Amino acid sequence: MPSYRSRRIVDPVEQAYVEVMARQFGRANADHPNIQALRRIVPFDFFAMSGMAPFGLGVGRGVMLATDMPEDFIRKFLAEKLYPHDPLSFLVTPVNPWGSWHDLEPDALTGTGIPRIRALEREYGITTRTVVGFFNGDERYGGVTFCRSSPFSDNETFILEMATRVVHAELSDKFLSDMNSHMGLSAGELLCLGHFANGYDISEIEEATGYTTETIYSYSKSAAKKLGARARTDAVAEAMRRKLIA
Repeated sequence: MPSYRSRRIVDPVEQAYVEVMARQFGRANADHPNIQALRRIVPFDFFAMSGMAPFGLGVGRGVMLATDMPEDFIRKFLAEKLYPHDPLSFLVTPVNPWGSWHDLEPDALTGTGIPRIRALEREYGITTRTVVGFFNGDERYGGVTFCRSSPFSDNETFILEMATRVVHAELSDKFLSDMNSHMGLSAGELLCLGHFANGYDISEIEEATGYTTETIYSYSKSAAKKLGARARTDAVAEAMRRKLIA
């Protein structure tokens, strides 16, 4: 399954824990009510929603936010490193965010990895895949794959994109909240980071919180460690990206 890969998570044990969390999270949202309502308007067989919206958290190769695709299909697809051989990996661009196997020319079906991709699709009953990518400028941070044997109309793709952008933002925030809970930042650590973010110096934080200088330094140091940041300013920036502080 796709996994959360923060640029700052380097410990393999921590990464493994997060990958399990991401996998469970995606399955838990397979029956999201908005997706089910959307499905009644625009029918499709399977879907997979991935990526993290907050800037700087590892982009769209991050999290499987929601999916009902067969887990073994996704696992094998990733384990066998088939994504770079999938035409959809380069067809989807900021200018043309939609791509579909329905639209592929014959010469696009002769590349390395294509036979294996098609074999996996047949094995797990995956109908023709169509993808919409979500971009921040030129950077792709996520998207949604839809499977259906017949092509989607322009009206259908419009509805799919508008509806899933809302769900993507919601689930992105929810997963981020779950991740932040796992990190275990204390109220004191968050309070100090928040004051630093607002431009307070040590003496001002002492006055606002009643903490000693030693306590403030201790909180900022431990918060930076939990966030995987090298320095206090980096910790503040990371906390803001994660929406831990405003």
